[in-house]
Amino acid sequence: MTARYVGPGGNNANSGLTWALRKLTLNGVEDTPVVAGDVVYVGPGTYRELLTVDVSGSSGNVIEYIADYLGTNTDGVGGVVRITGAASNDQSASLSSALVASGKSYRTFTGFLMDTVTGNMIDFNTSCTNMIINRCHLDAMGRPTTLMNIDGASQSNISLTNCLIIGGSNGINPNHTVTLNNSGHNFSNCVFIGSSAGALRIARVGGITVKNCVFFACATGVQVANALAVGQTITVNNNQFLMCNSGISATAVAEIPEDYNNLFGNATARTNTNVGANSTAYPPLFDTRWFFQLVFSGAGPNNATQVISMFDLASYSALVNLAGTSPAATDMRGTGTIGAQREWGPLEYDSTLKIAGGGGLIRNPGMSGGLNG
Repeated sequence: MTARYVGPGGNNANSGLTWALRKLTLNGVEDTPVVAGDVVYVGPGTYRELLTVDVSGSSGNVIEYIADYLGTNTDGVGGVVRITGAASNDQSASLSSALVASGKSYRTFTGFLMDTVTGNMIDFNTSCTNMIINRCHLDAMGRPTTLMNIDGASQSNISLTNCLIIGGSNGINPNHTVTLNNSGHNFSNCVFIGSSAGALRIARVGGITVKNCVFFACATGVQVANALAVGQTITVNNNQFLMCNSGISATAVAEIPEDYNNLFGNATARTNTNVGANSTAYPPLFDTRWFFQLVFSGAGPNNATQVISMFDLASYSALVNLAGTSPAATDMRGTGTIGAQREWGPLEYDSTLKIAGGGGLIRNPGMSGGLNG
């Protein structure tokens, strides 16, 4: 196994074998070329490129790209690792995808944010096998894209685990022109929010497992859009379907033997799908302490500290310090203006806020108005 490195400030003429000699781009390190068993550590920053997968790993020797959010193996600081198809101003998409693989296998991608493309965010377009997307955030940014396309007559064992999927026309789209059996695809521990068509849209591909996911405010949660081969099924267990137009939808009753799922507040809970014997219809009652800790400036029971919400701006957002008019004097946290302008929206960007070891948010020591950590 060889460790390779890529990050801002690098140079594609470098060897990529140490952080000091890191490559500059993802394709620069891919073209080294990487070989079976390699691990690529990707430093925090924004990568405006489409990563094309050139080679396969092998069983027991996968090729893994790790976004070094903690900075442990790269810059020692950490931060979001973003692959984007956006032009430099982030207002328009200029690339079709963030990640493309054709007929490749045994590759793993962990910890990335991918956003803003014109086509399929991740495109496994020709019979890829044994591919893993783990701990990633795929965000359509309001564009009618498919966030992960899976196609090909020999597609198998594609896994999406521990991911956040926001928007898009389709979230995940396993499909083919003729029926395929026993694909072995696995989608688990993911959150799907606001897909305008099917969060998981399946066309003719059987043998898929969907477990322990949340489907929230999607047109359809899990949908068999084109019939499976007779006897093929989609296993759907331990999920929550909430406020969707349609929770679970099949073309025939036998296609989705759902059970142990919670369906609540959907316009239509099930179509061509029998109610699972152990399925429920409870309101989820999510924990909202993040909101109350946010607005009460970190005060809370058990010495709780402030938390980052899903509405905080990123450091690379073009909305940080954007000129406004007559802004509110303080944000939801009670924080006054930091920098040139109050940010648009309810939360002020504050670079001194850090994630605490226990998952809370604290301000660096010595800062005025600091939070107790």
